[in-house]
Formats: sequence, structure tokens, C-alpha cells
Amino acid sequence: MPSFQKLVILFTRYPVAGKCKTRLIPVLGAEGAVRIHRQLVSHILHELDTFISPRNTTELTIYYDADSLQQMQDWLGSSYIYNRQQGEDLGQRMADALIHGISNKKNSILIGSDCPGINSAILNEGFEALKQNDIVLGPAHDGGYYLIGVARNIQPAACKQIFAQIPWGTDKVLSKTLAQTQKLGLRHHRLSTLHDIDTPEDLKHFHHCSHPE
Repeated sequence: MPSFQKLVILFTRYPVAGKCKTRLIPVLGAEGAVRIHRQLVSHILHELDTFISPRNTTELTIYYDADSLQQMQDWLGSSYIYNRQQGEDLGQRMADALIHGISNKKNSILIGSDCPGINSAILNEGFEALKQNDIVLGPAHDGGYYLIGVARNIQPAACKQIFAQIPWGTDKVLSKTLAQTQKLGLRHHRLSTLHDIDTPEDLKHFHHCSHPE
């Protein structure tokens, strides 16, 4: 069995019309918005399979927001490792997932399924940065981030603090997170700024997503 040294965490949700990509519904309708969600997830899994397949020291775990594990396996297949997201808000859920990784002595990177620009080069840079830094962040153009990674030697309490009192869903997410890392005395590395696909204005960047659902 391989000895996993690195962990990629993918946060996503089960595709339900009316509950996915809700800011796209006014222009695409509920079915069109959920179709975009499916395509984005398919695209990022293709990129992750490309990144991970030749590297047996990297593990992928999908953290899901769904009614059941069976739903996720019926949708994406049973070959992936799945965990249910745990926590009252997004920050608690991300902290829980990353703490699981560092508790198992893995440099851990967490991404969502909203950014079609994530690729092997971005992930490689992220993991390389964690050899010399405590935190790696992939800024998004909307003021949030599409990627956050933590080094294996970070204490769980510090990891929790990174996500404390962050105004989720606003354009202050990245700046507040950077302020938290500075307050904690953590070294950070910033990746290239990319676009998430959240609003109708973001759809012009959807051409990166070339893999059908």
C-alpha cells in the first residue's frame, strides 16, 4: 500500500436543482445552473485524476454536502474516498477537514469545485510552497479564495483560528484570512489569482471547463 504524504480535499455538494449555483438561476434557470455545477465538478475531478494518478503519495478525499453517501457514489462513483462535511458554518467545515489531514501528518490542500482554472501546475506549486510555508492561499478575483493549504506541522488549534470570524460570502474573505495568519505568526504563500464561477458575470471564464458532465 502507498504511504500518502499529501492530501487533496475537494469540497462539493450533491447536484440538486434550485440549491446549486443559485446566483446563476436568474439567467440560466435552476436546471441550467445545476448543469454548470455538474460540469465544474466533472472538470475538477478530471484535473485531480491527472494530478494524482502518477503520484502514489497523494490522496484525494471528497467532502460532500448531501443527504447520503449513496447519493455521492451514485453520482461520482465508488472509487473515491468520501467524508461528510462537519460543522455549523463553512469555516468550521473546512477546519475540520484540514485538521483531519494534518492529524495524519499530511500536507493538506483544500479546494472547491467552482474554479475551472485549477490544474496540476497550481496544485504542484501549492504543495511545494507548503515545504517552506505554513499556509498557501489561492486568491479569487471576487475577494475570496479557491484554494487553501496547511502544512502538516500546524497545530489543530491554530488551524481552527485561521477560519474564525471570517465574513463568508463577502469580498473580505481573503483579506481577513491573511490578517488571521499574520496574527498567528504563520508564513504564507500566495498562488495566482483565478476566477470562481458564481455569478452571471463569471460565465465568460467558463470556457476553461471543457469536460462534460
